[in-house]
This record gives sequence, structure tokens and C-alpha cells, in this order.
Amino acid sequence: MKHILGKNSTSTLTGVSEGDIQPNAVDLRLGKVLRILPNIFRISEDEKEHRGSELILSGESGWYRLPVGHYEVVMENTITVGPGEAGWVITRSTLNRNGVFLTSGLYDSGYSGAMAACMHVTCETMVIKQGTRIGQYLSFDAECLSLYNGAYGAGSEHDKKYTL
Repeated sequence: MKHILGKNSTSTLTGVSEGDIQPNAVDLRLGKVLRILPNIFRISEDEKEHRGSELILSGESGWYRLPVGHYEVVMENTITVGPGEAGWVITRSTLNRNGVFLTSGLYDSGYSGAMAACMHVTCETMVIKQGTRIGQYLSFDAECLSLYNGAYGAGSEHDKKYTL
């Protein structure tokens, strides 16, 4: 593992405040929340049809009230993953201890764009304020055979949905 803000990292992360820098990772802050719709998710090697999601508007002073369920969360941060590096997002321990978990896919070498994850609220209703630290980005050296060339990077339709 390596620190994304360390001198040996070729990756960059925007929106980092001094208080977000941890010994081995960087805290990520909640930008916006989307409700995952209960539509059918269809996937094969030839096609993808997402469930879809809809933006949840925060209440007074930026607070979200989230009942038990699964939510797409977009971080305030954006990332560019350097060649020879990769990473993923893990849940901050305070959320973990309260039955709230984040899952993310791998951030491949060469990915550039928004950062998002699925937030699983498992126990009871959660009330959370926009800008709260919810996850940590872990970076590591990775042998890459090519750079990211997928459908989720900067400028894609998915990325436009995540723009804050």
C-alpha cells in the first residue's frame, strides 16, 4: 500500500483538507446521495442496463435522512489514478461500527473522474450531513497491462451525473 499524497505517488486527489489526511489513507467526504431505484438490473458481457438512481435532496442545512437501504454516494473528491497504481474506497470505522458500509469497485490505473460508492444502511435510519467524512481511499502499486478505458471516467455520461 502507498499513500496517494506521498512523494512516490503519481495519482492526484482533489478536495483534500488538512484534516482529511490520515497516516495511511485520505478521508473522503460525502458530496451527494442518490436513491438506487428498484428497477431490474440486467447485465451480460454484451450489455448493461442499470437500475437507475435519483438524486435525494438534502434537508435543512445539508442533512440527509436515510432509512435502511442502499444508496449511491458521490464524494466531494475527484481522482486521477497514475500509471502503475490502483486503489479502492473503504468505510470509515465510525460508520462501520454503526451498521453503515461502503462498497466500491477498483479504481484502475489511468482512471480519472468522480468517486462514488454504494452506501448500505443496515440497522435503522441514518442522519448524515453533506461534507461528512465517510470513506478512505487506499492506494497501492499495481502492475497494469493498460490504462483505464471504461465507461465511467471524466466526460462520460456517468461522470456528468456525478458532477457536484
